[in-house]
Amino acid sequence: MGDEAAPRHNQQLALAGLETRTAPRRRQSTGEDAVSQGPRWSHHSQVPFPALTPMLRHYVELKRQHPQRLLLYRLGDFYECFFEDAVTASTMLELTLTGKEGGRAIGRVPMAGIPHHALERYATQLLRHGRSVAICDQLEATPSHGGLLRRDITRVLTPGTVLEEGMLSARRNNWLAAVLASDRFGGDNGHGPAWGLAVADVSTGEFQATQVRSSSQLNQELLRLRVAELLLPQGGDPEEGAADTAPPSWCPTGLAVGTVPRRAFQRMAAVVLLQERFRLAGVSGLGLNALPLALGACGGLLHYLQDTQRGMTVPLAMPRTYSLEQHLQIDQQTHRHLELTETQRDGQWQGSLLWAIDRTLTAMGGRCLRRWLQRPLVDLQAIAARQETIAVLIATPELRQALRRVLRPMGDLERLAGRSASGTAGARDLMALADGLERLGQLAGLLRDAHGPYFQPLRHRDPHLVALMETTRRTLVSSPPLSLLEGGLIQDGVDDVLDQLRQRLDEDHAWLNQLEQRERQATGIGSLRLNL
Repeated sequence: MGDEAAPRHNQQLALAGLETRTAPRRRQSTGEDAVSQGPRWSHHSQVPFPALTPMLRHYVELKRQHPQRLLLYRLGDFYECFFEDAVTASTMLELTLTGKEGGRAIGRVPMAGIPHHALERYATQLLRHGRSVAICDQLEATPSHGGLLRRDITRVLTPGTVLEEGMLSARRNNWLAAVLASDRFGGDNGHGPAWGLAVADVSTGEFQATQVRSSSQLNQELLRLRVAELLLPQGGDPEEGAADTAPPSWCPTGLAVGTVPRRAFQRMAAVVLLQERFRLAGVSGLGLNALPLALGACGGLLHYLQDTQRGMTVPLAMPRTYSLEQHLQIDQQTHRHLELTETQRDGQWQGSLLWAIDRTLTAMGGRCLRRWLQRPLVDLQAIAARQETIAVLIATPELRQALRRVLRPMGDLERLAGRSASGTAGARDLMALADGLERLGQLAGLLRDAHGPYFQPLRHRDPHLVALMETTRRTLVSSPPLSLLEGGLIQDGVDDVLDQLRQRLDEDHAWLNQLEQRERQATGIGSLRLNL
């Protein structure tokens, strides 16, 4: 925190009824973003750890594991944050900054909180500010051995790894990118600077990698993709000698930047990560051997996903290599002047070329059309294949209208599959996925006699997807509850033990209703209620 910000910071704390003594400057050797001026307890690293209350000691222990992330700590019906995170959250989320007793020798420490049911809304705001969030939940209802409830980090949200529908734009990819730079892989003779780029959308499973020879190309590609989060090796860009805290000059302004241990970007580490992730004997078939920097960037990205998504399976396709020369390169200034995807005046989608031509019915189609518009084809054979398919649809309006009727109610299969594989899907997500898989069969039937290169893959139904659809339909009720915790998700007849338990529960409810009626008659209290 700079000198100009310190008075405002102290004023916020004073309004919260907290002490605002100024601590002397001291050098920070922990690498954490500690304030250099302000109350001695305004940063978690500046408080005497043994003097804290047991709950705050646990909070600080978790914060030390996630020093660069804002920690939301579940306390009853609220997620609370303390110390520097409380001040940050109160500013970004416009929350009231209060205080909590930190210990007899410490006094009150800054605190701010949000209702637990509003977590997604507030977390989305933090992500849009470029902040990552660590969520600590209560893992038990009552203490198992007395004392504090057991709590731990259950989810880490970062701008590039979110899966929740409410945190994503339906018609735009949410790219996580990793970049590895070197000064000896570029140029025609293999010398000079070059950059490896790996990008993944964990919500759709797309995974791509490329290698570029100029920082301007890298900058334009990051701008075109509108990357949500960028990962760099710890130690910065060797070409610029940049530190972790100073983004390289090619990094777009305002982009959330994180760091990954440099060892994850090394060739052998990247190969091991790819082999383990995709169960491969080797990586030669991926086309990455000729792109060593892109291979390293893939390693850094996979390491970050392992670190932030522990206990979750983030679905990713195997990385697909691409070259910038495969498409017409449109620099950001030209892109803005042409208003391809947003207007030049106010940056809005409405009024852009994409807005004018977008007649897609699904979120998947909307994202695809955006990519096509941003990356025009230059290969004549690829252009002819696309034109041939479009010509068939124009010449057969009956087929076109039939396809639109099938597609109109279809959910976002890519992101539904992503949430299902990661374990974050709700019951209705599962039914929407089954409905979408069933509609793929309808599309296959409509396209059986249609001629066009783009139709060929859609004519054949994957038997595994058919089996998944049938199992889901056979297992889940047609109108499932919104929350899995409500129960009533599985159909009768699927599991004998479940059916027996349901029968026992029905019998218990019937007995309780009879008891309630008898007690009403015996007591004369017509409003008497008995509940389990």
